[in-house]
This record gives sequence, structure tokens and C-alpha cells, in this order.
Amino acid sequence: MKVIIYIAIFSIISINLNGYSMASNIAVPRIGDTSSRFMSISQENKLGEIIYSQILGSFDLISDPLITGYIQMLGNRLLVSDYNSSIKYRFLVANHPSINAFATPGGVIVINSGLIQKTKTEAELASVMAHEIAHVKARHLSRMHEESSKVNITTALSVLATVIAGTYSTGALGKTLVTTQSVKASKLTNFIREHEVEADRLAINILVNANINPNAMSEFFKTLQKENNDSGALEFLRTHPLTQNRIAETQNLASRYKGQFTNDSFAYQFTSARVSIERLNTRAFISSYTYNSKLLETNPGRIVDDYAYGLALGKEKKYKEASKVFNNLLDILNHKSQLYIIKNYVSIALAEIYLQNNKNKKALKILKNLNDIYPTDNAVLYYLSSALIQDNQYKKVIDKLVPYVIEHKDHRLILKISEAAYKLKEQSLGHEYRGDYLKILGSFNSAIKYYKLAIRYNMKGSTIDDRITSKIKEIQKLQENKEIL
Repeated sequence: MKVIIYIAIFSIISINLNGYSMASNIAVPRIGDTSSRFMSISQENKLGEIIYSQILGSFDLISDPLITGYIQMLGNRLLVSDYNSSIKYRFLVANHPSINAFATPGGVIVINSGLIQKTKTEAELASVMAHEIAHVKARHLSRMHEESSKVNITTALSVLATVIAGTYSTGALGKTLVTTQSVKASKLTNFIREHEVEADRLAINILVNANINPNAMSEFFKTLQKENNDSGALEFLRTHPLTQNRIAETQNLASRYKGQFTNDSFAYQFTSARVSIERLNTRAFISSYTYNSKLLETNPGRIVDDYAYGLALGKEKKYKEASKVFNNLLDILNHKSQLYIIKNYVSIALAEIYLQNNKNKKALKILKNLNDIYPTDNAVLYYLSSALIQDNQYKKVIDKLVPYVIEHKDHRLILKISEAAYKLKEQSLGHEYRGDYLKILGSFNSAIKYYKLAIRYNMKGSTIDDRITSKIKEIQKLQENKEIL
């Protein structure tokens, strides 16, 4: 299938290369450049939709809406100067400890959870995301396709196919590089080196336009290079090769810009805490952490540590202790209106604890108040719908979520609608939304199966039948496009 070939071609953009060289006078391609003959913007967007579905359906992704919402928000901030872009960017977080990230055609950018843990500030994380955005913005896939057509594509793909697996298997990548070198492949890798340099340069501009510290890129590179020297090859360095020249170049580019750039945020620090807690030895952390709510008054920096401590208690099912920590944090934050972002993170964490401890009424009170303030916040809607389902308020879930998912197509909330519909014994509606969920995940045949069940159980007339039938036809059209891209 051609979609796999396109993914493979694009993946080599980040392949590990020896003898990294600097390019000069690189110009960003215009829409009318020759690469558009090989893949138009429209084709790239269609391919992006397919790849997005395949990643949702096959990758181990983090589904926590607070984490994914933050990454999407940071991505949108980086795109602030590119609001007229015809590419629809989407940002996902893979649940994987390796320090890596990759981009695909159509603006799908995947960040490994290990990368979030390794970065120290929001600016460092943003610098990696900006680099991946730059690959898409510069249309490196289409340009790679154009260049690869001039060399032996079979030779190139023998390297490329394993690069995808190499994103998640460090052992496979090196073996592939050793066994597939050739004169023609080296022509392609020279082209890729230019891509990496170009992406660095564009990334610096993207950071500056978003008012984020551009020096963070070289600082992150320095940290990784030092760790690589101390402990062996890091995953990120396999796919994003570093040399002293590259570090110096990004540092030099960043030094040209002056301004009051932002470097960090509470949203980043709280997101990092949520990511880290999943792989942390929470029992050891709890036993070693000195918790005293009064210490926060003299040391505000402890607020993130206390938040992580509360999350760790929740993970260990110490619900009473966890709720006490979060309530103490809220008592302090209620007197600091400027810290409303922190209050939102803590409030949702407290609601989670109440839900896990079957205290639905307390959770609902918190989440309804948040929903009144932020009626379209994805994370609030997700946890609110979970609380409503636990409280047997299934119709409220449907009424609240259906208008939202019509516009936003969030697969997690679509699944909540299906769950609530089944609980209400509305089988047709449950099947239809289960079909919608599977369609987004790229499970087209399974989606059609549920759509047909929805028609079979429909008792509300031909209008519903027509709506579901149109969804089946849309999938069949997508299946055709999947083969001809």
C-alpha cells in the first residue's frame, strides 16, 4: 500500500547520519515548486488523515486529556504565525520512554512521553516540536519523494522500512544502516542532511514568532549530547543526529534575536508531573517525600512537587491522603487568582480522586463548576462525562457531548456518547457512535459493521437511516482513496 511507502520515505528525514554537514542558503519551498508535482497539498492532507487514523488505532498513545490538550495547545502556539496554513496540524503523545519525536505528512506530529520527561522547560520541549513542525512546513516529504525518484527507491525503502520500527527499537536501526549503504542511498542521505539543517533554522524562527526562548534548542541539544557521551546512544540522537557544529549553528541563530521570551510555564510543569507519575516508583516517592502543607507558604516552588505527591498517592489508592493534599493546595490557590491554571489542574486531579473513590457527587460538583467556566474544555468534558455516567445520568452525557463532537471529532468523547447510549438502551445510537469511534481509529471494516447494526436497530425513521448510510459511503470513499494516494 502506498501509504506505507510515504510514511517510510518521510521517516528517513530524521535518520541517524555520520559526517553531518552544514547546508547554506536554504530556501523554504513555495507551493508552486517542483515537489508539488509529486504530492499536492490536497494529497498531503488526505494522506495525513489516513496516517492520523492509523496512529490512533495502532500506537500506544497517552489518552489523558490534560496531557494531550496541553501538547495541542503548545503546538497551536507555535503555529500562531502560520494561521493561514493549509495543513491541519495534530499533536499526539506516544506512551513510550524513549526520547524521540517524529512528524508525518499532513501535519501529524507524535511526541514520546520520554521526551516530555527529559526536557527541563517548556521552551526545550517547544524547540523539538518546532523542529518537527518545520519538517512539515518545508514540505520535506514531497521534496524527499521527488529526490527519491532519482535514486533506487528499493534501496532507499530497505533503509526506511526499519526506521519506523527503529523509532521504538533502538537495536534494529543501527543494523539496517550497516547493511543497506550504497552509492545511491548516500545521494539520498545528503539530501536528508539539508533537511535537518533547514528544519533547525525554521524552528528557530517558529520559536521566536511564538515568543519562546530560541536558545532552548541548543541547550537541549547540549544536555542530550552530554548524556549520550555518558551512557551510550540515546534514541533521539539516532534519529536527530547531533554534532558540535549543529549545536553551535542553532546557538548562533538564536543569538540574533533579542526580546522578553518565555522559557517555562506552570502548565508544562504540571503536565510533566502527570507524564512522569506513570513510570515513577510511586511507593518509593511517597516514602521519601516530606509533605507539609505549611512549607508551601514559604516555598511556592513546592506546589508542583506537592501536586506530584498527590498524584502518587492516588496511583497507590491512598485516596483519603490524596484528597487532603489537593484540598490543601486549593485552599492556598483560592487566594491567588492569577494562578487559575494551576487551580484547574489541581481541581481536576481532586475530581479524579473522588471518582476513583466512588464519591461521584463531590466529583460532579467540582466538574460542573469548571464546565460552567470552561464549557468547551476537552479535559473538563471528558471527566464530567465520566462522572455523569457513574452517576447514571446518561442522557446528560449525550446532550452535552453531541454538539461538541460534531465540531471537534474527539474520539474519546465519541466513545463516551456510545457508552451512555448503550446504558440508556438506545442501541442504534450506541452502535452509530461506536462506528464513528472506529472510523476515526481507521478500523473501517469494523466501523461499517457497527453502522449496519445501527440501521438494523433504528426505530426513529428514514432520516436516521440516511445519515448512517451516508457515513458508510464516506468510509467506502476513504477506502478507495487509501489505495490510490
